[in-house]
Order: sequence, then structure tokens, then C-alpha cells
Amino acid sequence: METSQKYHVLARGVIVSKDHLLVAHCIGMDNTFLPGGHVEFHEGIKEALSREVWEEIGLKCKVKQYIGAVEADHEDERFYHQEINHLFITELEDMEYVQNPESKEAHLEFYWIPIHELDEHNLLPTPVRKVIRNYVNKVEGPFFESTFEELKDT
Repeated sequence: METSQKYHVLARGVIVSKDHLLVAHCIGMDNTFLPGGHVEFHEGIKEALSREVWEEIGLKCKVKQYIGAVEADHEDERFYHQEINHLFITELEDMEYVQNPESKEAHLEFYWIPIHELDEHNLLPTPVRKVIRNYVNKVEGPFFESTFEELKDT
């Protein structure tokens, strides 16, 4: 049986409060990811991120600086997935790391992690960690990272 393929364009929020990062966790999984989600047809990326944050945690946000993109791929039982994650610095209204936002989606939970614990919380896709560290360390961006091997010289 041939595996079906899907391509995803995703808008992701890098939401930082006092050296903590807000992450999403799908209950039952062993990884975390950044809040946000799929860009829909006839929708801009920033608009998609605002909509997704509203749908996920019911809070308005300000989508600010674009800090980069991460391309990644993974497989599950039925599909090969390839995705491009566009990352934006995002601010939540009236929310700091001392309080976890309440999820509006039963399969997700949201919580703050110390930025130095990205590996321990298995933040995926893995190259997102480098983009966040670069941003926090004030390395000039935007950044592009990938899970694909670099093309070999031909």
C-alpha cells in the first residue's frame, strides 16, 4: 500500500515571558510544539496565527516580528507529512508565564517551559529550537532551518 502525502503551511507563535516559552502538548504524545496551526485558503499567515491562538486558548494576541521558517517532514501510519512552519514573535494580552492558559480544545494543553529546557520537553520540529535560541541570544535573523539533509553539490 502506497503512503499518501500531505503538505502543510503552518503559522507558529513564539510566545516568551521572562525566559519562559509557551508550548502546546497533544495529550498522550511525548512532544511539545508551538501554538498555532494551519493557514487556510484566502487567509494570510499572520491572520491564521491570530485565529489559531484564539481557537486554541481563547486569547487575543499581537503577531509581531517574523523570525524565520522551519521545514520538516515526518511519517505516521497513513501519511507522509511535509510542512513549512513560519515563526513569529507573538504577544498574548494579559498573560504571563506564572499562569498556564486554559485550552479550548480537549486534546491539547498549554503550559510554560523554561527556554533552556526545549530539549527536555521535546519541542518539535527539532530545528525550531535553534531558531528560538538564536532569537533569545539576539542573533540577527530571520532564520531558516530544516530537517532535510542539505543538497549535495552536483
